[in-house]
Amino acid sequence: MKRFTILVMLIAMVSITFAQTHMYVWKNGVKTNYAISEVDSVTFGEETFDSSQGIGVFSVSEDKKITFSKGNLQYTQSTDTWSFASTQYELLGTDNVTGGSISSSSGFGDIKDGNALADKIDLFGWSGNYGIAKFGVSTSTNNGSYYDAFVDWGTNTIDNDAPNTWRTLTIREWHYLLDDRHPEDDIYAKLYGIAQVAGINGLILLPDNWNCPEGITFNSGFELDDDTEYYAAHQCFTIEQWSKMENAGAVFLPAAGVREGTKVYAVQAAGGYWLSNVHEGNMNYIYHIRICANCRDSWYDSSLRYYGYSVRLVKDIVTE
Repeated sequence: MKRFTILVMLIAMVSITFAQTHMYVWKNGVKTNYAISEVDSVTFGEETFDSSQGIGVFSVSEDKKITFSKGNLQYTQSTDTWSFASTQYELLGTDNVTGGSISSSSGFGDIKDGNALADKIDLFGWSGNYGIAKFGVSTSTNNGSYYDAFVDWGTNTIDNDAPNTWRTLTIREWHYLLDDRHPEDDIYAKLYGIAQVAGINGLILLPDNWNCPEGITFNSGFELDDDTEYYAAHQCFTIEQWSKMENAGAVFLPAAGVREGTKVYAVQAAGGYWLSNVHEGNMNYIYHIRICANCRDSWYDSSLRYYGYSVRLVKDIVTE
C-alpha cells in the first residue's frame, strides 16, 4: 500500500507541473535519467554499497561527498604496479622491510629493524615532485629526497582504474569528515570508533546515513590508553560481522605502523594516513591523520617528509 501511495503521489506531481517530466536516480554517484512515461513503478529498499566502486558515502564538505577505496594503497617494485589491499583490514606491517627480526610489546606494537625495502610495500614517504623519492618509495631518511610540491598517488593507474580515478584527501576535508558531520548536540559523533577487525587493530569510520546492521552493536569513540589491547577491549568484529558493516558502508583504517628508512614500528599500536597538505609554518613537515587507541582529541599531526605512513585514497561522488 505504501509503495502504491508513493507512486500515485509522483504521478500527481508530474501531472500538476508539466516541467517535471523526468525522474533522476543516483547510484554510486552516477545519475540516471528516466522519462516518467516510461516508469511502471517505484520501490524503495535498504541502500547498499558496491565495494567494487568504493566503500560508503561520506561528506567532506557541505556540498561534496566521497567514497573510500577498498583498502590501503600498495606498490610492487618488481612490476612497477600500484594496487589496493584485497581487504580493508589487510596490512603489510613489518613485511615492508626485509632482514632483521620482529619484536613486540603491548605499548609499542610490532617492531622490525630491517636492511632493505621489501618488493611490496604499503608505508610511503611523502610524494614530492622534486626529490628522488617520488610517491615515497624509498628508504632515504633525508628530507630533501621527498621535497617540493605534492604529487598525488592517485595519478597512477591503480589496479584496473585509470589515472586520477582516486585522490588524497586534504586536511580541511578530513576535518569536516571527522569533526563536522556529528549532530549539533553531540560534540563527539557516533560516526567513528576504534576496534579490532579480523584480528587487526584500527579505526572504523561510519558513512553519513549509517544504519547499523541487524545483530551488530557499534561502540563509538576511543579508550584512555594507547596499548594494543585497548582496541579489542573497546570492540571486536569477526570477518562475518565486518562484512555486514562494510556492506552498510563502514570504512576501516588499520593501525599499520610507521616506517623510518628500513625500520618499521608501532604496527597494531598506531599509524598514520597522509594528507595532501604541507604544514603552514614549516615546509619540512607534512600533515597526516593519527591512528591510536586514545586519539579522541588529537586527530591531526605533522611529521618530517621521510616518515613512512599509510595511504588511503578516495573517489569524488558526482551527483550532477
